[in-house]
Parts: sequence; structure tokens; C-alpha cells
Amino acid sequence: MKTKSIIFAAMLILFSTNMFSQTGRAGKFGVGIDDITSSPNFLFKYYVSDQFSMNLITGVNLEFLGEDAPAGSTKLDGYNLRFGLGGMYHFNLDKLSPYLGLEAIYGIKQNAGYYTVEPDPKNSVTLGLVLGADYFLFEKFSLGIKQNLNFDLQLSRDIPVEETDMLINTTTQFTARYYFN
Repeated sequence: MKTKSIIFAAMLILFSTNMFSQTGRAGKFGVGIDDITSSPNFLFKYYVSDQFSMNLITGVNLEFLGEDAPAGSTKLDGYNLRFGLGGMYHFNLDKLSPYLGLEAIYGIKQNAGYYTVEPDPKNSVTLGLVLGADYFLFEKFSLGIKQNLNFDLQLSRDIPVEETDMLINTTTQFTARYYFN
């Protein structure tokens, strides 16, 4: 966590200089990838006004087991599907665009494995507070970093008991986006 914070601070200092681009963003619609270092989400960003953007978030992870299931058990392939919405307030529309926002993501996850009794998929709702910054390397391309404080509500469908667990976590995500008019 300390290393990620140092990287975040260094990137903000680096990107606040006039090293690369000469203008801010051009384009109201952006397509990109969040969390390019691990489990990426596709993010579609639309600027409703000069300082407010709405985000549509979608992502998928698939896990396929290679071996057949042992006798008496069932092989399940795994998946993790994510769909969400977000809203971001951008403080500056220059080369460096810091922002603050909220995200809500619904997820469905099935763990891969060999089971004697097949488990139900796990559903979750993640509500997150987002702090980040985009740096425009070129007029229509940005790289960024964002820090999320997430409240992850696990909605279990275990039989016979319905359970809801809340997890609080933080994530640091690197982003890349291309903008259209």
C-alpha cells in the first residue's frame, strides 16, 4: 500500500509538469481500460458538462480448468462478470485532470473448481469513492491513476441461509483512455 501511494504521488508530480502535451482533452466520449495491471474493466466515459462525466463500467474474468473432474465430483469453470455506473467531477480540464467521484458496480462470481455439491454464484454490489487523475499525453489520449475506497456488499445465495457480508477495501488502478468528439 505504501509503495502504491509513493507511485501515485510520483506520477502526480511528473504529470503536473509540461513534459508531453500542450493542450487538455479533446472529445466528449472516451473509451478505455481501468486496472490495466490485473483484472481490467472496460470503461466508457461521457462528459455531460465540462467538469462532470458519467462512466459505464463492464468487465469479465474467465477461468477454465484443464483437467477432468475426479470421480464423484463436478468440474466448474469460473467467471466474474461486472457491470457498473460512475460519476466523476473533474477539477481541471488542462493536461492534468484530477477528479473525485462515486462508482457502483454489480458483480456475479463463480469460483472455478471441482465440487461434490455445486455452489451457487456469488453476487455483490460495490460502492466506491474514487480519487484520481488523468494526464493527457496527447490531445485525445490519457493515462491515469485512481485510488478507490470500496464498500463491497457480498450477497450470498447459500442454501439454506441468505447472507450479506460487507468488506471495506482500497484499490489502486492504472488507466488508459482514448477520446472521440
